[in-house]
Amino acid sequence: MDSRRLKYFVQIVDSGSITRAAAVTGIAQPALSQQLAVLENELKVKLLDRSVSGVTPTPAGKILYAHAQTILRQVEDMRHAVHREMQPLSGAVNLGMSPTMVTRFALPLIEKVCSQHPEMHLQIREEGSAVLNELLINGRIELSISPTRPDNELIVGEELLSEPLMLMYPASWSIANDAPLEDLAALPWIVPRRPHSIRAVVDGVFAAASLSPYVVVELDSLQNVIETVRRGLGVAAMVADAVKADLDAGTVKCRPLGQVSPMRPMFLAHRRTPALSRPAQFVYDVLREIATELRVEEPEKAAH
Repeated sequence: MDSRRLKYFVQIVDSGSITRAAAVTGIAQPALSQQLAVLENELKVKLLDRSVSGVTPTPAGKILYAHAQTILRQVEDMRHAVHREMQPLSGAVNLGMSPTMVTRFALPLIEKVCSQHPEMHLQIREEGSAVLNELLINGRIELSISPTRPDNELIVGEELLSEPLMLMYPASWSIANDAPLEDLAALPWIVPRRPHSIRAVVDGVFAAASLSPYVVVELDSLQNVIETVRRGLGVAAMVADAVKADLDAGTVKCRPLGQVSPMRPMFLAHRRTPALSRPAQFVYDVLREIATELRVEEPEKAAH
């Protein structure tokens, strides 16, 4: 059934006359009458009663009129949706992420945005998990990648990946892989201030053994933590990917934090309401794709 015929039929009913409907649609009256005849022939029912004053829908015509209006609205909505999806994305997207995630996610995301939707304005904030959670709750960022687990009420999301926290120490130091936690706790520790996900993991590892790390310096900037370790002033907990360049250059070393390194999950999260804008949804989908690629790459790296 041609949607144009439904449109003509609705216009005829609304106009109350084929003549008036022809004037509105710009279609000759004989052609409009022919389209109506085709429609009646398709449905095998009479749709309109004709009189000197005009036309009125039959019982079958009233049913068709109601359904035709719904169908025509759906067709128009579909047309708008298709055109909207084909339009280039534009507008700002505010994304927050933990500093350790920047090397993994920020650059691949920027490449995708710049190549596919250059009209978008991507804003990336590097903050600790507590700050990111507050920014997300207050609506100052739309998306976040952090260790804070979504509460599934105000904040929803999913786990992107899980990464081991390693003991990072100066290249000039020698720490046995089987060194007990008592020996590790006695080392000079450089840690972020509470609350911080890395600090929470460090405290938790030692608290489980009724120990406390010997903290000599508290630094919020992870880059400054790395630099402090690089200079031989202490040890720290860090994800290996954040110090990959230093590990390759031999300026720092890493080993498990305990017998088995604790895992730190990272979550991609957003507010439940309002719904993500189209640009923000694009960023969300790209970040999930990047995480999938990372999960595939990790076992391959381990195999080599």
